[in-house]
Amino acid sequence: MASATMSYPLLLMPKVKGQTKISTKNQVTIPVGALRDAGMRAGDVLRAEADGAGRVVLTRVDEVLARYSGVLETDGRLGEAVRGLREEWR
Repeated sequence: MASATMSYPLLLMPKVKGQTKISTKNQVTIPVGALRDAGMRAGDVLRAEADGAGRVVLTRVDEVLARYSGVLETDGRLGEAVRGLREEWR
């Protein structure tokens, strides 16, 4: 009779703090310590981007928006157009 260790060798892999594994559905659980250190929490919307081989960078969407907010110089025309659209939606 085969032992459980021979049938399921991955079950015996030791857990290492700060490490995770990609599932068969390409899902990853991010260690809570890394999230806390990055100031991220449940409910944050993230953008995932490749940053070279073996590296993925997660950035909160609101930080991306803040970084580019106000970059276009429109002399206030863009803001007025957005306010007009918001009024149309009401």
